[in-house]
Amino acid sequence: MTIKIKKCTVKDAEELQTVSIETFADTFGPYNTVQDLNGYLDKAYDLNVLRQELNNPNPEFYFLKVDGQVAGYIKLNVFDAQTEKMTKNDLEIQRIYIREQFKRHGFGKMLLELGIDRAIKLAKENVWLGVWESNFAAQKFYESMGFKRFSEHKFIMGNSTQTDYLLKKKLR
Repeated sequence: MTIKIKKCTVKDAEELQTVSIETFADTFGPYNTVQDLNGYLDKAYDLNVLRQELNNPNPEFYFLKVDGQVAGYIKLNVFDAQTEKMTKNDLEIQRIYIREQFKRHGFGKMLLELGIDRAIKLAKENVWLGVWESNFAAQKFYESMGFKRFSEHKFIMGNSTQTDYLLKKKLR
C-alpha cells in the first residue's frame, strides 16, 4: 500500500468537491433532513467557492491518497480564513474527512498529525477545531490527541441549529 499526502491546487477543485460532498453526506446525512443536507452541500462545496478557497493562501487543503486514490482530505485555516475570530497564532483544522472504505486504518490520525505539523512549521501556538456535540467517537479521538474543549459555537444547517464543541491543543 502506497500512501501519499498531496497539497491541493485549483486543478483539484472538482475532485475535492466530489470527495467533500461524499464524505460530509456519509458523516452527517443520517442526522439531517435531505433538504437541509443538500442546501448545505450546494453552498459549502460549490465549485466556485472551492476554487476561491484553493486560490487563497490562508486555507490549505491536502489529499491523503492510498494507491493513487483519494482516501480523504484535510482543510487547514490561518489568519482571516479561520471560521471563528482567533489570533494570528492559531491554526484551525476546519475539515478532516475520510472516505468510508478507508476508515479505521489510521488515516484520520495521519491527517491530524499533518495539521499539527503545519501549525508547528508556521510557528503557531495553538491548533483548534470544531466537533459536533453528538460525534462522541471524534471527541474521544481528539481528546486522545491532546485537544481540550474551550468553547462552543452554533452550526447552522438549513433549518437545523446544531452545537459544535471547540477544542484546542496548545503547541507551546
